[in-house]
Amino acid sequence: MNKYDVVIAGGGAVGAACAYFLSRDTDLKIALVDIKKPGNASRASAGGLWAIGESVGLGCGVIFFKTLSKLHSEAKGEEVPTMRPHQLPDCFFEFALKSNAMYPDLYEELRIKHDVDFKFQRTGLKFIMYNREDELYADQIVSCIPHLSDQIRWLNAEQLKAEEPYVTPDAIGAIDFTCDHQVNPYRLVEAYTEAARQNGVELFLNTEIESVLKEGNRVVGLNTAAGELHCDTLVNATGAWANELYKQATGKDMPVYPVKGQIVLSERMPKIMNGCISTSDCYIAQKDNGEVLIGSSTEEKGFDTTNSLDKIQELSRGAMKCLPILNESNIKRCWAGLRPGTPDELPILGKVSGVEGYLNACGHFRTGILTSAITGKLITELVTNQPTSIDLTPFNVSRFDNDPA
Repeated sequence: MNKYDVVIAGGGAVGAACAYFLSRDTDLKIALVDIKKPGNASRASAGGLWAIGESVGLGCGVIFFKTLSKLHSEAKGEEVPTMRPHQLPDCFFEFALKSNAMYPDLYEELRIKHDVDFKFQRTGLKFIMYNREDELYADQIVSCIPHLSDQIRWLNAEQLKAEEPYVTPDAIGAIDFTCDHQVNPYRLVEAYTEAARQNGVELFLNTEIESVLKEGNRVVGLNTAAGELHCDTLVNATGAWANELYKQATGKDMPVYPVKGQIVLSERMPKIMNGCISTSDCYIAQKDNGEVLIGSSTEEKGFDTTNSLDKIQELSRGAMKCLPILNESNIKRCWAGLRPGTPDELPILGKVSGVEGYLNACGHFRTGILTSAITGKLITELVTNQPTSIDLTPFNVSRFDNDPA
């Protein structure tokens, strides 16, 4: 019988991070089980470590809120309201900022100790303003976070042109979040996984999970295509599919569901960006190989991972409006990924009342890459019965117990 202290279900950014931190900080016997399904969330990511940007509703957030506002207004027959900040609660700020602060040391640690490189780049994130409405939107954002003023710069049109010469001359300025950087999301998952393997984690890759094993109210493992894997603690990090495992473990549902994000990738170009960019239409990030990544739509289409011409055109137009030089580039490929959404946009972490031997590490929506590091640390603290680095109460699944939905 294969018996482990911890079995982690799901090998995306969050599951792989849990495997790495548990293997780094404990002597526990650990297994990671994963099968690559179409649309795993890492595929929907730009790799942005946009702790402030996403917390205040930029990056994917501004696109998400615009989509919600449009749908709500159309349903009521009203005009789409003026854009306003869609800020996440303070508990998420703490969660995101603490995770973001871990990356510089984590990058050196994985590179030096494990010879893996997830391409950490200090880029900052600029929100480009085209008009007075954008300026008012930026002003509202900054006024909500006075405690982070040392991480924000206002750039007028001339300063923006000096720093980002390829941005359209129609831009009137930008706000720059100086500590919001980027990584390569695929390389990050690979780095966590390889470092965990080097630390002794047993990997069951391309392995289907068939069912959860239970004895009374205790989860005792998984039945997989590779056989039964017994454990003291099962960690559910299965992304957009997390409810399937949760339902087997608890007999109840939790509100984690797929949110589709379509991505456009250009062919390789000379360096045209000095930092990452967010606009009210899209986000844009040039990767270390010269490719320019443009994202991302926000669609509740179930587990559909097809691309649609309207969304690809919409994203492309938004990017070319900001960086006209992209008119000279070709699209290399397009794809879609499935983010694990929740009703309040916060992850679901920790224990479940009445169920032993089970932990949630899911529902990270659009910030799984950013918050994978702190999640790995928190899960390690829970498994080893240590006080957690942050209060997990706002992230517990019990917050949905009285939700009429």
